[in-house]
Amino acid sequence: MDYIQRLWRSIVIFLLGIFLTACSGMLYTSIDILRPAKISFPEDVNHLLIVNNSLPQPHTYGHTTELYNEIRKTISIETDSLALFSLASLSEAMAEKEFFGSIHLMHESVKTDSNFSDASYPDKDYLNDLAQKEAADGIIALNRILVNDKIGELYDTDQATYIAYLEAIYDYNWSVHFPDKNQIYSFAAKDTVYWESESYYRQRAIDGLPDRRNALIDGALISGRRSVSKFIPYWEQSDRYFFKFQDKKLKQGFDAVYVKNWDAAIMIWKDLLATTSNKSKKIKTAHNLSVLYEIKGDIQQAYDYSSRAMEVYMDILLFDYRSLLFIVDQHESLKARLAEMNLLNKQLGN
Repeated sequence: MDYIQRLWRSIVIFLLGIFLTACSGMLYTSIDILRPAKISFPEDVNHLLIVNNSLPQPHTYGHTTELYNEIRKTISIETDSLALFSLASLSEAMAEKEFFGSIHLMHESVKTDSNFSDASYPDKDYLNDLAQKEAADGIIALNRILVNDKIGELYDTDQATYIAYLEAIYDYNWSVHFPDKNQIYSFAAKDTVYWESESYYRQRAIDGLPDRRNALIDGALISGRRSVSKFIPYWEQSDRYFFKFQDKKLKQGFDAVYVKNWDAAIMIWKDLLATTSNKSKKIKTAHNLSVLYEIKGDIQQAYDYSSRAMEVYMDILLFDYRSLLFIVDQHESLKARLAEMNLLNKQLGN
C-alpha cells in the first residue's frame, strides 16, 4: 500500500522547532509520534465497506440547557442525520490516507430492530452477502451513535464576563468484521466537541454560540474524521525536554541541535557522559541523549539512555524533584512506545 510505504519511510520522528520554556534550565521541542490504531487489519484486507447499523435517537433525548441561576431544561432537537455525517466524514478521511485500496460507504441503515440505544451487530449472513456483493475484505459497522449535548453558562467574577458554552459528547459503538476469517472485533468510543462564547453582556455571550442543530452536525463531522485513528495508525504531537546546565560540551551539543545535526550532538554528548564525574550532569546528559535518539527514530537506544539516567539517579542522594519528573515521564513514554512497536509493525505490514 502506498500509504504504508510513505508512513514507514517517514517513521523517523522529526523536530518541529526548539523554543525556550518558562522553566529555567530547559528547552523543549514538539515531535510527531506514530501511534497504532485500535484495530489491526489483516495484511490481505484491501477493500473496505462501511455500513450504518444505527438508529437516530429521539429528538428529546440527550439535549439540555442549563443557564446561569436557572434550572436545567430538556430541549427537542432533530439529530436524525448524525450517523450519515459522521460516517461520510470518516469515509472521506480514510480514503485520504490511502491505507486501503478502496472504501465504500452504505448510507442507509441496515439495523433491523427499533432500539436506538442497542449496539447489536448486523446480521452475519447479511454482512457476508454484502461483502461478496461489494468485494469487501473487511466491514466497519457503526452500531450506535448518541449525542449528549448541553448549553451552559458561567460567570467569571474576576473578569466580570459571561461565558456561554455548548458541549457535545458523541457516544459511538463500532464493530469490525472479517467475513472470510469469521472474526469480529468491537469497541466503544467517546469524543467531545466544544464551543464557547464570552462577553460582558449575557445575551451576547449566548448569541455568540452557533446554531445548535448545525453545531451538532458539525460535531458529527469533526468526531467522524477523528475516528479514523481507531482504524489507521496516526501521528500524535508530543513535547520533549532537553536539560541545560553550565558545560562547554553541552553547549557544543546544542549548537549542533539547533541546526538539526543530531549525529554530531550525540557524539559530543556521549563524550560528556563518559568523562564527567558529576552525577547530576550524567543524569541530564543521558536524558538529553535519549531525546536525541527518539528524534532519530531509534526507540531502543532512546530507552536505553533513559534507563541509564534512571540508574544514575538511583545512586544519587540529592536531585531536583522537578527535573526527575521529566526524566521519569520520558522513561515511561519510551517504555510504552517499545510495547507499541510490534503492533505498529503488524499494522504497517512490516
